[in-house]
Amino acid sequence: MFLYKKMMMKNKIKLVYAFALTFSLVACSELDQVDPNQVSESTFWQTESQLDQGVIAAYDVLQFDTMYGQNLHIIYSGLSDEGTNEHPFEFNALVRFTLSDTDAFGGPHWGSNYTMISRAYQVLENEPRFNKPAIAGQAEFLIALAYFNLVGYFGENVAYVDRVQNPGDRPSTAEDGQIYALIESMLLSAIDKLPLGWSENDYGRATKGAAQALLAKTYFQQQRFAEAEPLLKAVIDSGQYSLLANYADNFMETGTVNPEAVFLVNFIEDGPTNETDSNRRHQIFSVSEQGGAFGDIQCSNMIFNAFNREEDATGSKDSRMDQTIIYPGSELTYYGLSGQAWADEAPDQNLLTGFYKYSEQEHTANNVDPSSGLPTFMTILADGGTDYIVIRYADVLLMYAEALNAAGNTAQAVTYVDQVRARSERPALLDAYPGAADSQSAFRDQLEQERILELSGENWRFFDLKRYGKYNNAQQAEDANFGTFTDGQDEVAGIPQSELDTNANLRPNQAN
Repeated sequence: MFLYKKMMMKNKIKLVYAFALTFSLVACSELDQVDPNQVSESTFWQTESQLDQGVIAAYDVLQFDTMYGQNLHIIYSGLSDEGTNEHPFEFNALVRFTLSDTDAFGGPHWGSNYTMISRAYQVLENEPRFNKPAIAGQAEFLIALAYFNLVGYFGENVAYVDRVQNPGDRPSTAEDGQIYALIESMLLSAIDKLPLGWSENDYGRATKGAAQALLAKTYFQQQRFAEAEPLLKAVIDSGQYSLLANYADNFMETGTVNPEAVFLVNFIEDGPTNETDSNRRHQIFSVSEQGGAFGDIQCSNMIFNAFNREEDATGSKDSRMDQTIIYPGSELTYYGLSGQAWADEAPDQNLLTGFYKYSEQEHTANNVDPSSGLPTFMTILADGGTDYIVIRYADVLLMYAEALNAAGNTAQAVTYVDQVRARSERPALLDAYPGAADSQSAFRDQLEQERILELSGENWRFFDLKRYGKYNNAQQAEDANFGTFTDGQDEVAGIPQSELDTNANLRPNQAN
């Protein structure tokens, strides 16, 4: 059962849910009882407006704490070499690949993504009666995104769901290649149906460019760069996207339509109680457990070291550094305190940095208790309202450079990297790194550095490590947490035990 309610704020769709449906999902052992005062499955889906409400209910899952509201950031940063946890709390075992409870993070991740899949399939089942291809395209995009997240975390052998599930259905484990084929089918169909853009009142809905970019990412994870190249070129040539003049504006609540956001998740700051509208990323990412800040996930020294390499190569500090991390010597404050002040209190004196992106500093920069001198973190902002950009145009440019390089067009690829560097007033790539284009492998190595500088803290390093073949025990050279990574096991998370217990058609994977 779920509820739907549509709210408008900052001229963007805000997704909460307020109509009842009775389908259970994948491995639920019980059905929710239907409130007779709520609209039922048999009486819903009667109008085009209700069809649109259905797809908005699918979008709403993106805001859940178990999705982009919180958990995806913990999973993707913590399980890559860009994030860590230096406190003996619930994330400590996760980031060290020693977590034995497959339900702790796997259960919510599994449940939320399959909830979005379920809601979107209900839209697809009912759309033919109304002939609204753009709505169907959005549902297909959301199914593809959910499966992209599932494959990233659990691997390819998840539950294969390709239609609305009935209460007694128990889907089988997908074979290798099946989920990628389903993602590709959904996105190819969505590309044909989705518009290039939407009006401001519908800002945040999936577009043709979003579907093309996500399909390119799907191909990238399979090393199919030649198939990704024309998709990325189409996004660039569409004229719908451009880099913001100010890099930092991507991570603040500006209240304007962002031409750099290819796809984003909308949030409402301090919205009504119990609505899924709060982006809690800023509450879980900090330097240390100080003054009420959770300090659940800190950034590793890998990011700090990458920016230092850029400074050594160019003779000047990259302006993105202060917008990405807080560290001793930062020119910005973090909840009113300097980077050095945070470092002085850090429990691990070998780790002195934290994430700055999406930290709501425009609201919290001067909130310091006058008596203690500590940030009044917990009292000033319960819910974050900054929209989270899932795919940025800068990422598209860097991906296109990677695809061109894979095709042997390295000289052309350099020009797209330079577009991204120029926005942050960085020297041209070959001026800073003269040998970067001498070979495909040299350029690929440099492009990894460029992606760290531009995209750290935005969930893509996890996928990059897998694509580069670096998601293994050897990565402990950059992040000590990988010292307890078991090759052949920890590349994926175990299928939640609760799902295996409920559904006899599911098989354990290598991590179970």
